[in-house]
Amino acid sequence: MKLTARPYKKQCLYGIHPIKEALIANKRKITQIFVNQKSRNARLAEIVALASEVGIDISYVSSTDLSRIAQHKDHQQVVAHVSSLPLIDFQVMISSNAFIVICDQIMDPHNMGAIMRTALASGATGLITTQNNSTSLSATVSKISSGAMEHLPIARVTNLVRCIKALKNSGVWVFGLDSCATLSIYDAQFSGKIALVIGSEHKGIRRLIAENCDHVLQIPQVGQLESLNASVAAGVAMYEVFRQRNYSGGIV
Repeated sequence: MKLTARPYKKQCLYGIHPIKEALIANKRKITQIFVNQKSRNARLAEIVALASEVGIDISYVSSTDLSRIAQHKDHQQVVAHVSSLPLIDFQVMISSNAFIVICDQIMDPHNMGAIMRTALASGATGLITTQNNSTSLSATVSKISSGAMEHLPIARVTNLVRCIKALKNSGVWVFGLDSCATLSIYDAQFSGKIALVIGSEHKGIRRLIAENCDHVLQIPQVGQLESLNASVAAGVAMYEVFRQRNYSGGIV
């Protein structure tokens, strides 16, 4: 898979899962790992062992120092200096059984992290997000994703309409999620090459994006709320894709 080359720029990761998965995925350059000098956590020892195998420098510091380095208190006693997450060209995601998740201006890092975690678990082959009006691919997103961001192929595009048109020209069926749609996700056929568009937290899928989808789908619900949270809606839809693609007669 071709990664986008970019100059080294130091960033921080914090938390056990993000740093462990970054070591396993081996997509980023990790220059140094900081560990609480008083910790006896076996999971931290595993990170130290993995890092030591590849010659990454380990520094033992106080919890206060970790908070300062990470600029965050919820660091789980470990912080790493890493390079930026490598991105890919979205065209690389297109395969005979592609399942691409598209985030249309998701601004909340917690929603983005949750979407990434579910995308990886449900077998998505990649995720596309927007260059502008979207949360950055930050340490918070990686932590909320439990490190899924370190494994999931990700592309960022400046023009999502142009991207969707290119996907469709390559034989990808594009489905948008919108609570106002008339067709249910349970009436759609998610076979072959597909992409699933998740709208932003407050405005949902944009009008021009919806107009360029092959189908716009809704998730049936009861009650007074207008729609589900973006990451919850994404999870429901992604697992309907997973169910259709992987279950036959109730057996995976």
